[in-house]
Amino acid sequence: MLKKTFCHISGITLNTEKALWEQGIVDWDHFFDKSDHLTTLSTSKIANIKEELRESQIALASNNIKYFRDLLDSKQHWRLARHGKIAYVDIETTGLSRHHDEITLIGIYDGDNSEIYVQGKNLEHAKDRLKQFDVFVTYNGKQFDIPFIETHFDVRFDAAHLDLRYMLREYGLQGGLKSIERQVGITRGSDVADIDGFEAVRLWRRYQRGDAQALNTLMKYNQEDIVNLKTLLNIYLQKKMADHHMS
Repeated sequence: MLKKTFCHISGITLNTEKALWEQGIVDWDHFFDKSDHLTTLSTSKIANIKEELRESQIALASNNIKYFRDLLDSKQHWRLARHGKIAYVDIETTGLSRHHDEITLIGIYDGDNSEIYVQGKNLEHAKDRLKQFDVFVTYNGKQFDIPFIETHFDVRFDAAHLDLRYMLREYGLQGGLKSIERQVGITRGSDVADIDGFEAVRLWRRYQRGDAQALNTLMKYNQEDIVNLKTLLNIYLQKKMADHHMS
């Protein structure tokens, strides 16, 4: 998707980008091939764009996602979703305050494999694992998950952040994560279908009293959270790319 993107270039607005696409310049290669025939941009402007596109090519070839993150408006960070290393992240906690409550689980899904980090077992390993990713995908993670994790580890992560809570609102999908899943037809396993955040706390308390199965259920619940984030992101991208006539 990034090679079809022009709005990270200085002076290129979304309307200018759309106008380029409509003139058949749908990616960077087309700009190099066809831009000399444009009458809507000055010769100096075309030269400046070419120079910035060369820098973009170098950044993309070296997988420098931060280059594009810093140049794109945050509302355009969805364009990063098919590039770099992506982590789908969700946490379970004992409450809503990152200053007074505790993280019980951190789930990280890289698109192929899921890892669940558990308090008292391997939770602290999640810090270094999260540092390996270029992009975080969450649901309400800008308000909750990532600040909670950063407070716990006393660290600031340098990844781009795609929060599906706000992104999906563009297409009328609102509510909690489970509500959104139902709206788009995602179903969960029968043993975790009725679990919510409050039940997740109770499962953790049961585990602390010696119920090992309660932890297994909580881990499965968290795993479905992170795996379903990938499905929701793909639904969003399909809609967004259709709007932009991308393939």
